[in-house]
Amino acid sequence: FTFVDGKAQNDTTRTIWYLSRRFGREDDIEVINFMNGGKSRSEIIQSGEKSRPQSNTWNPFAFSTEAFTAETMQSMLPQNVQGGEWQSRAIAMNKALVFGTKFWCVRERKTMSLQMLREHMTLEGMAKLYCRGLDDQWPEEAIAPLRNYLQDVPGFDMSLVRTPSAWTEEPRKQHAYLSGQFSETFTTFAETFGDVFAADAGDIDIRDSIHSDRILIVMIPALDTSAHTTSALGRMFITQQSMILARDLGYRLEGTDAQTLEVKKYKGRFPYICILDEVGAYYTDRIAVEATQVRSLEFSLIMTAQDQERIEGQTSATNTATLMQNAGTKFAGRIVSDDKTARTVKNAAGEEARARMGSLQRHDGVMGESWVDGNQITIQMESKIDVQDLIRLNAGEFFTVFQGDVVPSASVYIPDSEKSCDSDPVVINRYIAIEAPRLERLRRLVPRTVQRRLPTPEHVSSIIGVLTEKTSRKRRKKHTEPYRIIDTFQDQLKRTQTSLDLLPQYDTDIESRANELWKKAVHTINNTTREERRVCYITLNRPEEEHSGPEDIPSVKAILNTLLPLEILLPVAENNKSQTINNDHPQKSCGAQPTTDEKY
Repeated sequence: FTFVDGKAQNDTTRTIWYLSRRFGREDDIEVINFMNGGKSRSEIIQSGEKSRPQSNTWNPFAFSTEAFTAETMQSMLPQNVQGGEWQSRAIAMNKALVFGTKFWCVRERKTMSLQMLREHMTLEGMAKLYCRGLDDQWPEEAIAPLRNYLQDVPGFDMSLVRTPSAWTEEPRKQHAYLSGQFSETFTTFAETFGDVFAADAGDIDIRDSIHSDRILIVMIPALDTSAHTTSALGRMFITQQSMILARDLGYRLEGTDAQTLEVKKYKGRFPYICILDEVGAYYTDRIAVEATQVRSLEFSLIMTAQDQERIEGQTSATNTATLMQNAGTKFAGRIVSDDKTARTVKNAAGEEARARMGSLQRHDGVMGESWVDGNQITIQMESKIDVQDLIRLNAGEFFTVFQGDVVPSASVYIPDSEKSCDSDPVVINRYIAIEAPRLERLRRLVPRTVQRRLPTPEHVSSIIGVLTEKTSRKRRKKHTEPYRIIDTFQDQLKRTQTSLDLLPQYDTDIESRANELWKKAVHTINNTTREERRVCYITLNRPEEEHSGPEDIPSVKAILNTLLPLEILLPVAENNKSQTINNDHPQKSCGAQPTTDEKY
């Protein structure tokens, strides 16, 4: 599962680690820890502290496509602020930057990172990237986004693209307005959280975490960072996750289900769970989109929040209502007032008919008066959940609303002694970065695997060249032809099929014909070795040895043996008296019984 904590505390992560160790899953835990405990970055640099970071490294752009990277960077922009026109132009600039940088990384086999995008975001960096594309003769589709953006910058002269010293101040100012939209986020991520965002591939691949059922914990602090930073960190992770789920949807229409339906490749017995705690701190509209489609992807989404109003502060009331409608099961814990959150829970629970007594009747007696129930009962429709019931809930108690039924529930209680262990310290799983081996090296290390692979185009070309080779003068003189490939196993089946063609009972009885071929195949496999069944090369029309005389006529068996492609290599023995006709014997008439040789 994945657990995203919007107000992270280290005790939550430690509890998950100890519970995972109890079930033998501690090796599958991965942590993205953005907490720094209020420590000063300057003090850490000055002291020269070289301790390992309390987090795995993560590069959100290492395995992303251009669209993924552009959407991730777009999620860093502030939400619901003025200056929407500048943001739209900044998004266009960002797409041109990402496309050019991604193509350069793919071409040079580099890893895209946050630091690399920051270096190329300046106007000089984008112009340098454009010039590199011209010098290296990139395809037109790769250069066009950079050229189109540079042409759209007001005051930029494309003829001076290689001489930044000749540029005027106007294009620099216009570009600074656009790149400034990302300045705060880049500065915060590269400097404050530089130990988390890796320059290489990083330790964590979210797609691997989801498909391999790993335990991923994302710790987003709420006290030592601003609301914008907290929101940007959460939106970055959610955007990456949604893009990975979008890749699992696939896009192919032609082909079989195994080729087109990507989601079936990763389908397991149980859905992968994603828990978004304190979702109001980093809510984005992509969460509502995920809630509408994750069911078909075998993905379970659990969102928790203190109140509904905080979610509406990150988006509109309409999007919040859409999110609530897509939540199939709702859990209501303790609340303190009858606000929107309580009304949402009450609407989800629905109403039921309840009997209410409308009055009491007084009776005077000798000892005094008394009150008895009235003789009328009123049936009223009331909510299944009362606000006072929610207010009186204790820790660990909640109401579950599932398909209109309200079920009083309680969470599993785990004592603190079972959630920690002083003698067993928590250890973060560290990974060693190694360079991916090339395919040629893997083939040399595993030669048997190479033999099972499909033939390379070079081998196929060489075989075709041998088969289509013209006969040389030397071969024509010897009456020989190029080599031919023969599969001995297929040859046995072909001979059997030829024999069945001569028998009329197999012309219409297809089932018996198939049974005979199956028996022949099984018999061949059981009575021959792999060496005998392998594909081999033979020479066609090998020159036969000269006969001693014109009367040396081959027998019927010798003639039939010449039809076998492999036995054509074996010359007919001249001294085989059983296969020759002796002139001393009297000739047989047409009605005589055939000899043993003539039966073949």
